[in-house]
Amino acid sequence: MPEPALLYASPQALKARNTGDKWPQPPFKSPLPPADLLIFAGDMTTTGKPDQYHRCLDMLREIHAPVKLAIAGNHDLTLDSEYMSAHLGKYRLSPEAARLRVQEARDLWTAPGGRARREGVTFLDEGLHTVDLPNGARITVYASPYTPEYGDTGFAYRADEDRFNTTSTGLSDARNIAEHPVPSFTGTETPVDILLTHGPPLGHLSRTTSELDAGCPHLLRALMCCRPLLHCFGHIHEGWGAQIVKWDDRADEVTAAPTTIGEWKGGAWRAGVAQDGLESVSVDREEAEERHAAYLDVSRDGRGLHRGEETVLVNAAIMDVWYKPTNAPWLIDMELPRAT
Repeated sequence: MPEPALLYASPQALKARNTGDKWPQPPFKSPLPPADLLIFAGDMTTTGKPDQYHRCLDMLREIHAPVKLAIAGNHDLTLDSEYMSAHLGKYRLSPEAARLRVQEARDLWTAPGGRARREGVTFLDEGLHTVDLPNGARITVYASPYTPEYGDTGFAYRADEDRFNTTSTGLSDARNIAEHPVPSFTGTETPVDILLTHGPPLGHLSRTTSELDAGCPHLLRALMCCRPLLHCFGHIHEGWGAQIVKWDDRADEVTAAPTTIGEWKGGAWRAGVAQDGLESVSVDREEAEERHAAYLDVSRDGRGLHRGEETVLVNAAIMDVWYKPTNAPWLIDMELPRAT
């Protein structure tokens, strides 16, 4: 089994200099450690302007990884056609001008001759993707840039809307809008290895400085059904960190039970997590400053990880609440399935 290193970075509005007081020496600085796979969890920009996308690609170009995956986030406005169409007056655009602005942004990230492809970056739209790594691994990634409404930003859905579950697994009073539901672990021939979303699930690395839990209850429900090896996200800057969740044997039963949004948010979800099943990952700051990354080893030589029973959750937000890149990227060693 290959043991690729996974590097997670979720920079937003990248600045030329690293400042801040969370770390004595901010670890998010060049050179970042090499990895087999780079995952970028969204927010390439502040407002979706072309020069901001190019600055992000300038950064991604310098990171040593043969495969680089990226999704959009709520700040990447011009990659969201629905947002742009709904804000013609705000930006003083005609429908055709808005369409062209979205097309320009998408061409940059998705066109065969676009800059992202030239820099070795693969942009993922919402849904399932199969990705082959040069080390022999083949991974199944579910990606989504969508988050609950968080101000007037892109890729948003209402709190009562479920973008991630089927009608049979979703919360009973939710309005299902899922175009690409997250597959369940049970009964799936090819389970999801990595769940990549811009926002966090409810109750996990999702608290703001005001102690608001900004995580999505529907995403947590889907995560419990899916039980991937890893869930990577960003969005809530102050939620930076990592956890290992151990799922209860009744997780499928819990996600099949009729439950309202209020009941789920009120704690019903805890029945799907094993007793003492939340393990926070500690970070050695001196080591992180030396590596230029926070490190976690869940390979067989490290802590180990039991597929379908445990999931590593990583909030990889590089920016702090003042939009300064003071948080460390994550470097994770884990075993992934070999291509057959």
